[in-house]
Amino acid sequence: MNAKKLEIGICDDQPRDLKRIRDVLCSSLEAMGGWDASIHLFRRGRDLCEESQRTTFSLLFLDVMMPDLSGFDLASRIRMHRGETQVVFVSNHENMVFDSYDYSPLWFVRKSLLERDMFRALMKYRQATSERRITYRIKEGFGRREVMLDELMYIECEKHTLKLSMSDGNVYQSYGSLRPVEEELSESGFIRIHKSYLVNQRYISEVCKRSVRLRNGSELDMGKARRKEIAEAMIWYERGKTT
Repeated sequence: MNAKKLEIGICDDQPRDLKRIRDVLCSSLEAMGGWDASIHLFRRGRDLCEESQRTTFSLLFLDVMMPDLSGFDLASRIRMHRGETQVVFVSNHENMVFDSYDYSPLWFVRKSLLERDMFRALMKYRQATSERRITYRIKEGFGRREVMLDELMYIECEKHTLKLSMSDGNVYQSYGSLRPVEEELSESGFIRIHKSYLVNQRYISEVCKRSVRLRNGSELDMGKARRKEIAEAMIWYERGKTT
């Protein structure tokens, strides 16, 4: 499990369900070792959207059916600028599990089986976020720094300097070339879009004509002959997240 504190959001327009989800979540977290987590409660999707501009949520539990914004709407909006956030849908409407696949959720929790499904969702989160580290030698000195792969958006190579851009805005530097890093991360969802860029596919929101748009709104140049290859790779990547 990540050493950093988890920021978890729960959004449900029904006060009773909101409290119940929180209570079951707390019990499940305790049963799994008492993870360090801060839990935020929301009754309106718009309030959660506003808070997501200030807080990077690790995990969100979203009621599917809500009056202002549905859980599906919320997932789409938040992932536009917080692609690293994992989403779990919660609903009494079990038949909507198939519709949820379009939004690549981590899990689907049924309110009728809240305790069991909640535990499974947290297990799935632990599986998705554990053992995803890469170490690299920093440019200054001989130390090593560990970087979480799911927080690494892209790597830019400028001459013999690698710049690692993180989802929290930090940029780290290392001496080296992009090719060996590309080979090392090829099985971890990273794709070469340009001679100077290696990008984490989880942060790609759109493959444009001459660039790749990331979920935080920034754009990176794309090699002229790579568009078809990258677009096809993204299709396979998105399919793989729902299997």
